[in-house]
Amino acid sequence: MGCSASIGDSSKRVQSLALQRIPRERRAWPTPDRVASKVTPRNWTNITQQLGAGGGSKPSSSGRHVDNYFKDDSFPADDSSIFRKKKVTKAVTWKRPQDIHPDATLIADGTSRHDMKQGDLNNCWFLSTLSAIAEKPQLISKIIPDDYAFRSSTYTGRFRCRFWHFGDWVDVHIDDRLPTVNNSLLFARSSAPEEFWISLLEKAYAKLNGSYEALEYGFEADAFTDMTGGLAEWYNPAELKDHDFYLIRAAFQSGAVIGCLSVDKEGQAERDRRGMVSNHSYVITGVEEIPYLDATAKLIRVRNPWGDTEWQGAWSDGSDQWVHVQNDVKQLLELTTQDDGEFWMCFKDFRKEYCNMIICNISPDFDHDGISDKAEYQRSMKGRWKAGYNAGGWLECPTFHVNPQYIVNIYPDTTVQRRFNGRLPLVVSLLQVYKRQQKLDGIGLFAIGFEIFQRYGSLSGRISQTFFDQTDPLMPENEETYAEYRETSGRFFLDPGEYILVPTTQQPNQERSYLLRLFSVGAMDCRAYDNIYENDWGIDII
Repeated sequence: MGCSASIGDSSKRVQSLALQRIPRERRAWPTPDRVASKVTPRNWTNITQQLGAGGGSKPSSSGRHVDNYFKDDSFPADDSSIFRKKKVTKAVTWKRPQDIHPDATLIADGTSRHDMKQGDLNNCWFLSTLSAIAEKPQLISKIIPDDYAFRSSTYTGRFRCRFWHFGDWVDVHIDDRLPTVNNSLLFARSSAPEEFWISLLEKAYAKLNGSYEALEYGFEADAFTDMTGGLAEWYNPAELKDHDFYLIRAAFQSGAVIGCLSVDKEGQAERDRRGMVSNHSYVITGVEEIPYLDATAKLIRVRNPWGDTEWQGAWSDGSDQWVHVQNDVKQLLELTTQDDGEFWMCFKDFRKEYCNMIICNISPDFDHDGISDKAEYQRSMKGRWKAGYNAGGWLECPTFHVNPQYIVNIYPDTTVQRRFNGRLPLVVSLLQVYKRQQKLDGIGLFAIGFEIFQRYGSLSGRISQTFFDQTDPLMPENEETYAEYRETSGRFFLDPGEYILVPTTQQPNQERSYLLRLFSVGAMDCRAYDNIYENDWGIDII
C-alpha cells in the first residue's frame, strides 16, 4: 500500500469536462498522465556534541524517576493527537525518550538518509523528503536549531523545531512524549534505536498540521517546501529525454532535494512489480554515469523510506549488470547487497517506474540546467479570495476580471538578457493557505492557477473584462497547469515591460487566503493594483 496522495485518484482530478470552454486555444486542465557528486558523509558535526551527544546520566536501577518535565497541553499525549476521525485500536502509552531507551539521544552519529524507518502511519511522502534533507547539515540545523541532552540538568522535556509555514519560518514547541506500543515507537523512528530526532520532528510536524492522522497521504512537494522554504517543481519522468539525465545529475550535485512517486501497480501480479511499491514516495540519493562494457550506464539511486523492499530489476542489488563494473567504481557508488530500501536502477527504467519527479531548490533553476540560480530579486504578496468580492474564477468565467490583480514591472538588463537570449526570466509561485487538518473535516484543496498578460501602454483605471477577453495570457515555459495542489508555479521568459498578474481559483466564490512568490535574476517589482483583499489572511491556518 502506498502512502502518497495519488494524482490518479478520481477525487483529485479536476473536472474540466463539466466546464464549457470557448473555442480559442488555451491550456488544458491537467489529467493524471500530465501531472507529473557524492553525498554528505554521515559523520558531519553533531549538533548535540556540546552537551555530550545527548547521553546524560543513566536512570537509576529501579528505572523510576519523577517526571517534572514540560507537558504540552495544546498537543496532549492522548488519542486526540493521533487520530481525529479514525479510532486508535492499539494500546498506546506515551513515553519520553529516556524511558524508551537507556541511552536515548537526539542524534547519535550525525543524520543520514539511512536513519529513516517508517512506522504505522501512511506518511512516506514526508519521510522520503526528510531522508533527503538528513544529509544536508545546513538544512537540518535550521529545522532543529537547538542542542538537546535528555536528562541533563538543562533539559526540560520541551523540544523546538522550525518549519517554513506559508511565507515565514515558525517555531513549533512540543513535549518529548511519544506514542509507543509495547515500548516500541508507534510511528517513525531511527534505524539506531537510541536516536530520537526523527520521531520528535515527525511529532512537531503533526502538531503543526493538527494531528498525526493529518500526515497521512500527501505530496512530497509540500514537505519539501515546508522544510526548506524553497520552490518545488514537477516533472513527468515519462516525458524526460535521454539528455535530461544530466539535468537531474546537475540538480542533485548542486544540492537540490529530488523526490519521485512510483506508478500505480495495484492491478499487476507481484512478479511484474519487480519489488516496486505501488503509488509510493521515494527519494533520489545518487545520480551517476559510469563506464559499462563499451559504453556508459546512466544510473539513479533511489531510497524507499520503509528502509526495506527494493527494486528487483536491472542494476538492483546483486544483479548481473554489476559483474561488468570495476570494484573501485562499485565502492565509489557505495554499492551494498543489504535490504535497506536503497537501490540503483538505470535511467530508462526510472522513467518507466515513476510517474512524477519533484525537484526542490532553495532558489529557482531559471535557465533549466538543473543548477539553482541566485534570485537577486524576490517578492512575496499575501492576499485572499473573498466570496462576493474578488473570487472571480478562472479565465473562462465572466467574472474573471474581479480577481485580485497585480502589476509586475520587468526592467531591462543587458547582462541578464544576453544570458537568456534577449529576455528576462521570471518564476511565479502561487500557494493556497491550507492546513492539512482541514481534509479530515471534508474541506479539500481548490484547483488554483494564475494568468499573466502583457500590458502595452500606460495603465490607468480599473481593468475591465473586455481587456481579458481580447488579450491572450502568456504561457509558462514549463507548461504548468491549474491543479488541486497546495502550490503551483510557472517559469516565464519575458521582454522588459509591464505585466498584469491574476491569481485565481477554478470556480468563482471559492474563499481562501493565498501567497504569491516571484523570483527573478534581473530587476523587477510587483505591486497590488486592484481588487486586493488582505483582511483575515491568517484565518485558514489558525
